[in-house]
Amino acid sequence: MENIPLNKILTFIFIGFIFFISIFILKPIILTIILALLTAYVVYPLFNKINKYVPEKNTCAVIVIILIILLFFIPLWFLTPLMIKQGFDSYTQLQKINLGNLVTEHLSFIPSQQVLSSLSASINNFITQSFNGFLNELTNLVVNFSDLLLQFTVFIFIFYFAIRDSKQLTDFILKLSPFSESTERELINEFRKITNAIVYGQFLIGLVQGIFLGFGLFALGVNNSLVLTFIAIIASIIPILGSWLVWLPVSIFLFVSGNFVSGIILLLYGALFVSIIDNVLRLFFLSKSSNLNIPMSIIGIIGGLYTFSILGLVLGPLIIAYVMVFINLYKEGKLHKLFKK
Repeated sequence: MENIPLNKILTFIFIGFIFFISIFILKPIILTIILALLTAYVVYPLFNKINKYVPEKNTCAVIVIILIILLFFIPLWFLTPLMIKQGFDSYTQLQKINLGNLVTEHLSFIPSQQVLSSLSASINNFITQSFNGFLNELTNLVVNFSDLLLQFTVFIFIFYFAIRDSKQLTDFILKLSPFSESTERELINEFRKITNAIVYGQFLIGLVQGIFLGFGLFALGVNNSLVLTFIAIIASIIPILGSWLVWLPVSIFLFVSGNFVSGIILLLYGALFVSIIDNVLRLFFLSKSSNLNIPMSIIGIIGGLYTFSILGLVLGPLIIAYVMVFINLYKEGKLHKLFKK
């Protein structure tokens, strides 16, 4: 066996060390980088359309960034103070009422005092835990604001260059790819199908959730149902928010104002029906748009959310889909076609 020169061994060790340090450096922002790349892919058709009228790619990329900020961050800017105010006002009002008496008054048809006391304690515990969770998230947001600002800066930076130089980036990745052309095509198709199903489906899911919640608000006679429906649609489209930002505060408000039965109905309607629509429709879109069946879609989404947080909605099913591609190639005896010759 031929001895490997010491300088080659040291070179490989040095290269391995550099790669290890690079991974360690990128670890805190890797999900932000992936999010920026996914966002660049999603809005690339918009970039192309604008580029027809604005030939300068730098200017075109800046225009797209401004549109994204207007579309997502402006609603957050207005919804966040509203959400905070509603949360604190509702909790303050709840402290002024006796839930035990309220439950006994509106559910007097229940003969057992023990059941009424248990129900009152459960409702009070649910409200307290919900508010504590809300307060913890708000505290984390304030404490980690500088980190969020840094992550946002990284997102804008990566997104800008990814969408401006998308063709060069794609060519670079394909040149590095060890896979054959047919395998690359299959992997890219799966990526496109799953990403489109999750991202574009999110808009339809938000619309459906908001409309169904609007029906419930209108049926219960809640004031400003139309405005609340619009807010619910916007909140449902943004993954980190959701329709609960409307139905939970409104349910608490109905409790406080004495409409106990309406509050219970809206709370159950929002938690057991409106919120479930999200999961059902997402699985439907995913199974119809890709080669993943519903059980594998569920596994991918749940595992992805545990591992990658909100990005897991895309990364979880995508990774499972890639695994299924490799398994199918093995099953069909086509592993020899996996790599370039």
